[in-house]
Amino acid sequence: MGRLTLSFEVFGLPAPQGSKRCFNNRVVDANSPKLKAWRKATKEAAIEALQNSEWAVFDEPVEVTVKFYIPRGKTVKRQYPTTPPDLDKLVRSVFDSLTDAKAWSDDSQVCKLTAYKVYADDRESGAYIEVRKYNEKVTKD
Repeated sequence: MGRLTLSFEVFGLPAPQGSKRCFNNRVVDANSPKLKAWRKATKEAAIEALQNSEWAVFDEPVEVTVKFYIPRGKTVKRQYPTTPPDLDKLVRSVFDSLTDAKAWSDDSQVCKLTAYKVYADDRESGAYIEVRKYNEKVTKD
């Protein structure tokens, strides 16, 4: 059996993945033009991490930690990035990239998520991603 943790970094500009919308009976993609490059970079980093690890894909629950590093604007003084992109949409793009990379059977396996959005003041923008087998015991109250 392989390792119970897969971790890697991806560099680039994190891009949100929104929903498709219907307008005048046409489906309109409401995603950022930068999404394609971000998804490609994330998928490639995941594939490389999979090749260099003993991670075993399984159909059991997993937990994920993602820390996004967002570039700080030149005049931004606030401590945390409280403006778009939305954290949930950033996570959606990572989850779909991990599905495409075959890091798991499906992102519905994620039972616990910890996600952060911070400024990339001391490093290149991107994300740190860690996937672990979920083994927390559930107790009844």
